[in-house]
This record gives sequence, C-alpha cells and structure tokens, in this order.
Amino acid sequence: MNWRRPLSIIAFCLMASNAMAELNFNGFLSVGAGALVDDDEVTEYEGFDGDWSTDPDTVFALQLSAPISDKVTATGQLIARGQDDYSVEAEWAYLAYAVNENWDVRVGRLRAPFFLYSDFLDVGYTYPWIRPPSRTYRIPFSSVEGMDTLYRSNFGDWDSTLQAFYGRFNDDLDTAAGSLELDLVGFTGINWTVNKDWLTMRFGMTDSELSLDTPAALQPLIDGLTLAGFPTVAEALVTDDLGSRFYSAAIAIDYNDWLLTTEGTWAIYDGDNTLSDTDTVYVMVGRRFGAVTVHASYDHSETDPDSDFVNAIPAGVAPALDGLRAAAASVVTTDEFTDVTIGLRYDFAPSTAFKFDVTRTEDEVTGDKGTLVSFAFDLVF
Repeated sequence: MNWRRPLSIIAFCLMASNAMAELNFNGFLSVGAGALVDDDEVTEYEGFDGDWSTDPDTVFALQLSAPISDKVTATGQLIARGQDDYSVEAEWAYLAYAVNENWDVRVGRLRAPFFLYSDFLDVGYTYPWIRPPSRTYRIPFSSVEGMDTLYRSNFGDWDSTLQAFYGRFNDDLDTAAGSLELDLVGFTGINWTVNKDWLTMRFGMTDSELSLDTPAALQPLIDGLTLAGFPTVAEALVTDDLGSRFYSAAIAIDYNDWLLTTEGTWAIYDGDNTLSDTDTVYVMVGRRFGAVTVHASYDHSETDPDSDFVNAIPAGVAPALDGLRAAAASVVTTDEFTDVTIGLRYDFAPSTAFKFDVTRTEDEVTGDKGTLVSFAFDLVF
C-alpha cells in the first residue's frame, strides 16, 4: 500500500472523531450529455463517441468541513463521476491549521495545483464551459498526498495569494498501453495569484521525479536493444526517476460583462526519454447579456519530440540495424491538436446554470476532425 491512503484516512478519522464539532455541508452536481455528431474520423473525444452518453460530464460531490478547534479544521470531499461508474472517491481529505488570519497550513489529500481552475476543477458552475479546455487541462490525475501552505496579503489595491506545496502521487493510470503505475516523487512547487478588481493573474511552477511502468508490449524491444549492444537506447525507453518540470501562467479579465481568459502550460522532461516536452495554450472570449453568457475558445497543444537518442544506432550499415533504429524512434510520437469551442450559458435559477457547447477538434498530424455537441446542467448547494 502506498503512503497516500493513510493521510486521507487520518484526516477523515479525525473529522469523524470530533462528534461535537459543527459539520458544514455543501456540494455540487453536474448532469450532462453529449455525442460526436461526425465520428467517421475522430471516434472518441473526452470519453464521448458517436452515441449519446451522460457519463463523461456527470459528477456529484459532497463537501463537509468541521472545526476541530479554533485553529484546526478538517475538510473532506466525496465525489462520484459517471466516467468512473459512479464509484465514490475522497477527492479531498485534509487538516488545515490557521497560523494566523492570513496564513494556513494544510496536510492530507489535496487538489493538484496545476491550473487557474484547479481548486474547483470539477465544479462546472464556476466556469463558462461545460468542461475546461481539454488540451490544456489534460492531466491524468487531480489530487496529490502531501502538504501546502497558503499566505494571503495585500499590496496596495492588489490581493495576493502565495502557495507552496510538497507531496507525492502514486497510482495506476489507464492508458492506451494498459494500466500503468505512475509515481511522482518530490512533487514540489509554488503558485502565486494576484488580483485587482477585474484582473487576475496566476503564475506557477512544479518540479518532481517521474517514474512510469514500462508497457509490456515495449519490453521485447528494450531487451533486443540491450542484447544488440545499445544499452543507452534501451534505457531511454524506460521512464524511471526522470526529472520533470511544469510551468503555468494565466490571465483572467472580467470587465463590464466582457470576459477574457488565457492560460499557457509548459511540461519539460530531462535527459533522453520517450516523453515529449509539451506546450499548451487556450484563449477564451465571452460576453454576458444579463443571465446569458456566450463564449468562444481556442485551445491548442503541441509536443516537441526528441528522438536523438536513437543516433547511437548507426544508420545505413545493415537492414537489421535500420529496423531496430526505426522501431526505437517510433516510440517517440508527435502530437498536435486544436480545439475550437463555441458555447452558451444560461443562469436560469439561483446557483443553477444550463450550458450548451459545440467543440470542433482536429488532429493536426493526421488531419482527423470531429465535432462534439453537448449540454449540461450545473448547480451548487
């Protein structure tokens, strides 16, 4: 058993053990449906295919918090997602200690703080789309085990929140190559958010050592490279203790009913490996007309593959070596995607919104295109 489970259990047990504490409940619900209306090229996108489905965009969560003392608060969030067959998971489970009115320290299971919308990533009511821009927000996990500290201050008319964190993520991920264990050790970073009236800016960086299980289908190639006398190439195909960094920057403007949000991310990996550095960016422009908001977004991701490690295998010497070189190079893939979304949000009741989005997605490498039509009801309580 990995170390992340005990932290969550401890936080929940401490919350439950304080029977006299005043429990505070709130939650959120998103119920949506969608389908690819032209699935002859792109057959799957964000969990949707050519048949209408409610699973990918349906989420229910209940959050509870309890004051343990004047300084300590326990918080937990239980969430059930349609895409996970509605199995209940503890998304949050942490203890917060208030050092003073501006400084908090939290320990337990916390939200992975990668993005502008990370703290309320599943709360559809808090943003204009049905789901955040998929290419930019494509991270295969949302929570980590560890601790962070939040310090709030003011600089003139500017409000500032500084977050520093440390932790670890270890779990199995479902990938195209099957279920693989991902381990992020020394998950360390800092985020700084400042806002003034209608302007919010956020900057962040994260550093960790990454290890990922080797797909079974790749092992024969690794063994063949080793036997052929190319151990450095074989090692490049194994993702183990790989240094990785993640940078992000965001600007959000909400001025006179005009909305503008843009966010960029940069994932960088050290040394010879098969993981490609990835850049993403999205831009959203919107306008409120009373209870109705219309918006349009451009979302783009692009990898920067580096297969120079295959140069250790000489080219043009023998057909067998050329085949081995080509097989090793094929493990490193080039990806480039562009999504364009137009949408409408209607806040027709208190804390409740109806949304309708149309997303055109394109694989810039293959030229494949698809259109996702979806709608959803979001509410918080």
